[in-house]
Amino acid sequence: MRYLWINSLVFSALMIAVSSIAGTPLHTNKVYSQAVDLIEINSGNQTLDSQLPQFYDCIDEKIDSSKGVEEDSYFEKEPTKHEVNSCYSEILLGSAPHDGEDDENVEFRGE
Repeated sequence: MRYLWINSLVFSALMIAVSSIAGTPLHTNKVYSQAVDLIEINSGNQTLDSQLPQFYDCIDEKIDSSKGVEEDSYFEKEPTKHEVNSCYSEILLGSAPHDGEDDENVEFRGE
């Protein structure tokens, strides 16, 4: 009977220790990845190869300039359809920037 009482006391102490450790927040915000080098764009189309980095830079600039404008926090890091369409028109089509509402009618053409 005495061993049963000691075993239950040890088990209880162990459970209290485990639950107190598990109750503390774990440090899950650490990142153990590293940046990788991007491969060079080589599609065979020299114009496209030179304009794609400009296109992505344009999108980054549009996202940065619109921070705080959108209600949804998702768009603080991701572009809206309007931002992508305007960068596509500016960089890949060579059109002047516009603020029109006709973004639904932008035609995407490939070469």
